[in-house]
Amino acid sequence: MNNVEISLSDDAHLYFGQNFRYGEWDGEDCARDNDWSGFGFVLGSGGDPLPIPGDYLTGHQCAHLADVSNGQAAMRLMEEAAPGKAAEWNGLLAYDYGDSAAREAATRIGDSLAGYPLLDDEDLSERESENAARALVDSCDVPEDVAADVVSALSDDGQGLCTDCHGWDIDHIMSNLGYRECAECDKWLATTFDEPLHYDCAEYYAEGDCECISVMVDGYRHGNHTVTMSDVRETLRGCEHCYPIVHPYGKNVA
Repeated sequence: MNNVEISLSDDAHLYFGQNFRYGEWDGEDCARDNDWSGFGFVLGSGGDPLPIPGDYLTGHQCAHLADVSNGQAAMRLMEEAAPGKAAEWNGLLAYDYGDSAAREAATRIGDSLAGYPLLDDEDLSERESENAARALVDSCDVPEDVAADVVSALSDDGQGLCTDCHGWDIDHIMSNLGYRECAECDKWLATTFDEPLHYDCAEYYAEGDCECISVMVDGYRHGNHTVTMSDVRETLRGCEHCYPIVHPYGKNVA
């Protein structure tokens, strides 16, 4: 096989003619390494070699996910049409240009993407939803068990799922799902009460060694009830030790 002349497609000649990093011999080496008789690129919607993105993100998340979806779909289609005749090469999808089945499959994929930029709409939609759910959990502190519901509500609300293209307004969505932000740390709590507090956040308002807030919080925790800022204020107002500290000039004085 090493002595066989490797045929290069027109797009491969064009690519290597414009690229200062790789030469035609690199394509020929790839073909020989894979026991191919030719080397060509599967083309994307813009007529350039179809990318096979890695984990490193460049540009907007939505464009990256579309490239990932198209790359994976194209690799699957090539493998179905011509097993072993396509492979990732330096971040691009290459194939055996000398194999007729691989050449025909690559042409179909290129023609399809030239007319419509996606090979699998459903796959991209799933990837966008999964990515948005991860972003909601990691960046917005949305509980994992409701992240999918928030993603669905964002779509129904007309808000895009790309974190680089849009800022999300999820307060009303979380409210409809029965969540409010903690008045202290801004993380979500499953409650319909205004100004709720996590138990640890509520204990932050304890004054010195006084245990009035801790006793109140322990009681709420034992009963699995939500603590609110109103509860904290009323507890401090009713404490002989804390009242003069919190309201040194009287509770009605600003």
